[in-house]
Amino acid sequence: MDQIDRIATLWQRVRPDLAFESTEVIGRVVRLEYFITRRVLQDLARYELNVGEFDVLAALRRHPPSFQLSPNQLQSMVLISSGALTNRINRLESRGLVSRAQADHDRRGVIVTLTEQGFNVVEEAVKHHLAAEAELAGALTTEEQQQFAALLKKMLLAVED
Repeated sequence: MDQIDRIATLWQRVRPDLAFESTEVIGRVVRLEYFITRRVLQDLARYELNVGEFDVLAALRRHPPSFQLSPNQLQSMVLISSGALTNRINRLESRGLVSRAQADHDRRGVIVTLTEQGFNVVEEAVKHHLAAEAELAGALTTEEQQQFAALLKKMLLAVED
């Protein structure tokens, strides 16, 4: 039995009139999220990054050859408020991982660019990140991972805007 089995069993004893099948799914997803986040934060700590900063660097890295995006483009990719994004960009810029410059096509616009140092950091961090993901998913066979991914996708599509 895992922790979710114990919780569901206790609830079934005190409230046998309720169905707890969804708790077995959602509870496990929430519990997995905790362990996944803990592992990801451990890996990113070696680069002095948090998840949000890694997300910004990774979004820029996925846009070669210039590795640059506007703040609006970044905001839509990392799904945060403009204020939170500004804070992340400020922290990354102060460490020399990104730079900001005026957009060529819009005098009021800004372009955020991954610096060489930022490129090197995200290249190394993404290798460790993917290795951590593979280790975490390693309890499942390749076929089980594909099935699980498909089921999670189905749930996400039902709730995402």
